[in-house]
Amino acid sequence: MSFKDMVAADISAVFLNPDEFGETHTLEGKECICVVSGDLTGDRKANVQGGKRTPEGLHGDYVTVCVKTSDLSKIPAEGTPFRMDGKRYVVDKCTEDMGMLTIELGAYRMRGGAFA
Repeated sequence: MSFKDMVAADISAVFLNPDEFGETHTLEGKECICVVSGDLTGDRKANVQGGKRTPEGLHGDYVTVCVKTSDLSKIPAEGTPFRMDGKRYVVDKCTEDMGMLTIELGAYRMRGGAFA
């Protein structure tokens, strides 16, 4: 078995295994096993009130999603809308590596207002 074959097997058997790290979420209308985390987006600048701040000065909700590339119909492009569990986000960044996508999402809102 080649290294690439071993990595491909580990994606489902270990990393995205529901008994280990994987959780079921609806991504773009399709149920997928993925790993969702807020940790990777923690480097965003915090404002004085302790919330998050985007470059545009908006506040928001940020998540990072790791999912098999083959589970989505297309690789999400930066700046495009993306739905996770019925909530609207914008793709901040998406990278693909060895059959896995890492998608950084932001749901932006005006201070004290609704999500944009």
